[in-house]
Amino acid sequence: VKEAGGAGVEVAAAGANPQFLEIEERLNAIEERIEFVDAEIAQRVGRKVGRDIGILYGLVAGLIVFMMLLVLLPKLLGYL
Repeated sequence: VKEAGGAGVEVAAAGANPQFLEIEERLNAIEERIEFVDAEIAQRVGRKVGRDIGILYGLVAGLIVFMMLLVLLPKLLGYL
């Protein structure tokens, strides 16, 4: 590379150390495993939350039906 004045400019290129590349590959593999485990844990927590929400919806629906029967059934039997 030359400047406008004609003088050459040296560019230093850093060479990668093979040990550094090997360590970087190992760290990437470890990071992928950690991400996988985190995803598995999040999926299990999500399933538990989904189960709990389903139970809650079932209880609320059952309570509504029970209250409807408790209030409406005597009125329906009184008209018959």
